[in-house]
Amino acid sequence: MTSHALNRDTLLALEDDALLRQCRQETYRASGPGGQHRNKTDSAVRLSVMDGKVMASCSDHRSQHRNRSEALRRLRITLAIELRRPIKTQKWSGAWDLGRKDRRYAGFLAHVLDTLAAHDWAVGLAADGLGISTGKLIRTLARDPQAWNAVNKGRAQLGLVNLRRP
Repeated sequence: MTSHALNRDTLLALEDDALLRQCRQETYRASGPGGQHRNKTDSAVRLSVMDGKVMASCSDHRSQHRNRSEALRRLRITLAIELRRPIKTQKWSGAWDLGRKDRRYAGFLAHVLDTLAAHDWAVGLAADGLGISTGKLIRTLARDPQAWNAVNKGRAQLGLVNLRRP
């Protein structure tokens, strides 16, 4: 594991297998309700990168493979939401209609949040920088509850009012 030398954007660009090689992986037996259908094996998965600074886990499924896949998707989203980087260019060159399960979505989300942070979470200025309307940016953020909360958290730290859902 050499993930401490890799930055967020490099990690997000990796294919799933390459990203998994950068992760510390743990399997465990999840607790909770479920009776006879509850996991009786160590099928829950926890992944961490960057020396444990960013973590994601999943215990939703009985299959360790499915849990690992979902934990990896969650790890990408967590990297995108929690880590800010300076932006080189503001405009996003890819598609704006990526689904949350698309592997490229985390990179897209990271870019949008970096642009917002660079503009002190002012949605109008960030939308101009991204080359889209303010309404489209707000609708894009509103589709993802984690992104919405991250933006409002950033705005609150600067004393700005929370965004209202469209």
